[in-house]
Amino acid sequence: MNYHIDDLKEAVERLSDSLVKGDAEEVDMCVRIIKDVATQIKNVYWAENVNEASIVIQPIQSKENAYKTINTLDFLYKPMYFQNVFEGNEIEYYSKDRTEELVVSDSLDSHNNFWQSHDVIYGNVYGSMPLELATKEGVGKLLKCGWKKTSVDIIEFSNTMQLEDVRLLAENKYRHYILLREIETRSVLLLRYNF
Repeated sequence: MNYHIDDLKEAVERLSDSLVKGDAEEVDMCVRIIKDVATQIKNVYWAENVNEASIVIQPIQSKENAYKTINTLDFLYKPMYFQNVFEGNEIEYYSKDRTEELVVSDSLDSHNNFWQSHDVIYGNVYGSMPLELATKEGVGKLLKCGWKKTSVDIIEFSNTMQLEDVRLLAENKYRHYILLREIETRSVLLLRYNF
């Protein structure tokens, strides 16, 4: 783990030098390196220190048939490297990077068409799209930009559940999710991201 910390320190020093020089390409490269190294540190830490068997995955079927999983799809998502979206302007930088990466990968129209067919009600994932909507080349470019693949469970709720109850259920049961309403059918769905 120490060599990862050393790599991170070196990347931060290079970033500092690049900022002083005003070298935009070098700044961009250093930021990407920092993100990659931070992800490696997290992955190594989890592999060495977290017993995955002790992590409880909530079932996605209610005994009262109030909700159930109707599908599981592969998605691409852009990881977030900050905790609170309401502090500072990190979400603005994140959104700008997300848009630039979608443009470079020629996936912006597919991404926007998908999300414009849904009303997002609430959630805590800010950059994602179904894998099948991107071209093979687009997927490759997004992965090079730091996007990740994950499976997403699509959970449907019965009409008897109130929207506030659905939101509370999502907040209490699931770690990464987006609650939305399909514009065409008006049905409430929850996208549960498995990462």
